[in-house]
Amino acid sequence: MLGERVVVKMAEKGVVMKPDMLTNRNVQIADNLRRLPRKMLQLHGLENVTDFVLHELCSKDCFDIPKAAYFVENPAFNCLKGIVGVSNQELQGIENIWGNPDPFIQAITQSLFHQKVRSFHYESHKNRGHSPEEMSKIIAQELGFGNYSFYAWDMKHDNHGLLVCEKDGQDHSQDVLVDGFSLLGFCPIY
Repeated sequence: MLGERVVVKMAEKGVVMKPDMLTNRNVQIADNLRRLPRKMLQLHGLENVTDFVLHELCSKDCFDIPKAAYFVENPAFNCLKGIVGVSNQELQGIENIWGNPDPFIQAITQSLFHQKVRSFHYESHKNRGHSPEEMSKIIAQELGFGNYSFYAWDMKHDNHGLLVCEKDGQDHSQDVLVDGFSLLGFCPIY
């Protein structure tokens, strides 16, 4: 029954997927999320593991998000800081980022979208009385996202994660996306 509702919803958007295709896609996403902690441990000691994790979450094998910007908010320090920006268009052609990280590190360091996200530094939206929706709208406008989604979650040390991304036409469960993005909270912030 649930699969049929999802197919109808996606058909309304012009995307037709059979329930067995949804199941295969969900299995692929679950498999990628299952493997991600082990991959993260491979790069233990690197400051920018967060870049790798967000790239993996945005990849076609996972959530298939064309552009995403990740922010961490710390109300105690009154800041909302851009941590990493991933633009799959700017990072095309880089293979095996986990086994051979140097080309990816070089490419993301040179990525204009990543540099723009890293330059963002705002006051805590919680301290200013703004909602995550309001802050996401501001960020989306500054990044030039016409059609965007955002996801917010609590993290350790009273920090809060915020991810603003271009809508991709995919229809993922909000809980699955937030569960995946929560893995970013286990990465060092540099």
